Amino acid sequence: MKNIIKGCKQLDRKAQREMVNHLSPYLYVICRRYTAQHEDAQDLLQESLITIFNKIEKCKADEIAGFKSWCRRIAINKVLEKKRKKGLRLENLSGVLMPTTPVIQSQLNVHDILSLLERLPENHRVVFNLSIIDGYTHREIAELLNIPESSSRTFLTRARRKLQELMTANAKKKSLKN
Repeated sequence: MKNIIKGCKQLDRKAQREMVNHLSPYLYVICRRYTAQHEDAQDLLQESLITIFNKIEKCKADEIAGFKSWCRRIAINKVLEKKRKKGLRLENLSGVLMPTTPVIQSQLNVHDILSLLERLPENHRVVFNLSIIDGYTHREIAELLNIPESSSRTFLTRARRKLQELMTANAKKKSLKN
């Protein structure tokens, strides 16, 4: 991978093609988690790759994990940038307290998880992804989305609750079929 990164910094077309082949599945999954449409995820993937190639000189990572983390942050920033342009409104919910509930344990594949995430309201999906999957703190989410930390917590709680309801409904459907 180091050679591919080095080749991309030297504008080597072969290295760039290898980079696209290597990063596309990883970045697509990230983009897809935040969007409800395959086409939107494809667009975000392409925009992310363009930004990665344009800014690869600035990347200081010298190991694969660090480089992928840098690329992940670019993809997430592209998603959030697009959401801001579309006018995603994350209303202020400070003062609203919601008790947390445990998530049902389940054997879900990637398709099942993406399907469930698609069914969440957009603001809940964004906060859930940033917090649970991408590891941002509520403070970081609040800064990224320009909302109070309490709203981030509320959106996350509501997302968890809705996912639990959806998983329970899916489990009931599966048990009725058997």
